Amino acid sequence: MKHIISGILFLAFYFSYSQDSTAIKYANVIKASDIKEYITVLASDSLEGRETAQPGQKKAAKYIAKQFKSFGIPEYNNTYFQPFFLSMVKPEKVSININGKQLDFLKDYYHFSNFSNDSIITEKVIFIGKSKQEIKNKIVFTLLKYRTENEIKELVSAGAKAVFFIDEKASLKMNNTAYHFNKERLKVLETNPKPTTAVFFISLKTAKKLFKRKITKKDFLNKEVECKVEIKINIESEKVSSENVVAYVEGSDLKSELVVVTAHYDHLGMHDGKIYHGADDDGSGTSAVIALSHAFEQAKKEGHGPRRSLLFMTVSGEEKGLLGSSFYAANPLFPLDSTVADLNIDMIGRIDEKHGTNPDYVYLIGSDKLSSELHKISDSANATYTKLELDYTFNAPNDPNRFYYRSDHYNFAKNGIPVIFYFNGTHADYHQPTDTSDKINFEKVEKIARLVFFTAWELANRNKRIVVDTENDFKGTR
Repeated sequence: MKHIISGILFLAFYFSYSQDSTAIKYANVIKASDIKEYITVLASDSLEGRETAQPGQKKAAKYIAKQFKSFGIPEYNNTYFQPFFLSMVKPEKVSININGKQLDFLKDYYHFSNFSNDSIITEKVIFIGKSKQEIKNKIVFTLLKYRTENEIKELVSAGAKAVFFIDEKASLKMNNTAYHFNKERLKVLETNPKPTTAVFFISLKTAKKLFKRKITKKDFLNKEVECKVEIKINIESEKVSSENVVAYVEGSDLKSELVVVTAHYDHLGMHDGKIYHGADDDGSGTSAVIALSHAFEQAKKEGHGPRRSLLFMTVSGEEKGLLGSSFYAANPLFPLDSTVADLNIDMIGRIDEKHGTNPDYVYLIGSDKLSSELHKISDSANATYTKLELDYTFNAPNDPNRFYYRSDHYNFAKNGIPVIFYFNGTHADYHQPTDTSDKINFEKVEKIARLVFFTAWELANRNKRIVVDTENDFKGTR
């Protein structure tokens, strides 16, 4: 018993000694009461769901910048905003005629809406099998079922005018509303857009009628066949604007290196008269970023500023395809090779079905994908301070949800920057008008935000930047 008590006392002494009292002081600046205030405003009716490039998003951006200013964080280059332009693309008008048959959208074929304006006419097409063949400026038909994800990408990027994938499951997919591309969409505006390959997926039934034969693997042996194809694509678009909101806390002796903390502040807006409030997605993460900026700026004011610089960035356009973080990665305010890590917070205010009534958990995704040190720092910060259950379920390489590719950290990770994605899992109100602030567990947000704080504190103040010592092939895409 004596030895057991001594051991307990030693462990208690060890953990109290290993804690950083200065870090604890400024972590306590992050308060549930402040977070409640931020989320209540962001998810209010007046912000109309914060849809990208819409008035509600603009109001949210101004509100976030106002908070940064209230903490005394100076503007970076005379502004809190990183503006960017988007192209609002209307549903394409596509006409496809093959061997005299006019194809019907969502009956004969579907597509993923990534076209250039074009008019294509050809008298011959190429049936492509597994082996390589020159397909530049030609029209290609191939069987989808025999293609890996990488092979599909390679084929699409090989310079063909159009690629038709014959998909035996097309009929099932065309009955799924996720494949109904008949709404306006946003993409980052390109100043000199490159021509894209038109990609279509046609049903096996339609292919059999078009070519008047059975469609089997042996038909696709890299051969050219007679086939008259006429494709007309007409695209109408409108230029609109959005902005990321940034707060820069400059470091001291290692200020040329940067730790980034992100969350997306946009949501789904208003549809059919209903407001999609987005309190958890991602009012919770946005509010955590605001609170974190306050804590680090307060530390700096009182002489405990970080050695490395920190960029607190709330991005727009996540719901439209990670647009704001994609723009930042292509137009960084600070060099990407000087960026140590990105800590991304997306949905941390609710409890999912798996965890029942236990709020003291967080899913961590990506912490070990590029840097073993980042993973250890994160685990140590939690063991020393916050003592949450760290759930790595969605970090598995074969996770069918593919969350690793579905939030803004991914645009840092694919550029070789270590990341952690903090997440509470989905719930019944995910992407519904009912994702409202009254359902948020503000203490949970506070605790997870403090875990992010302690992790960022160590990243910003340690002698050496973390190593990138793990490879990731990033086979997946959003």
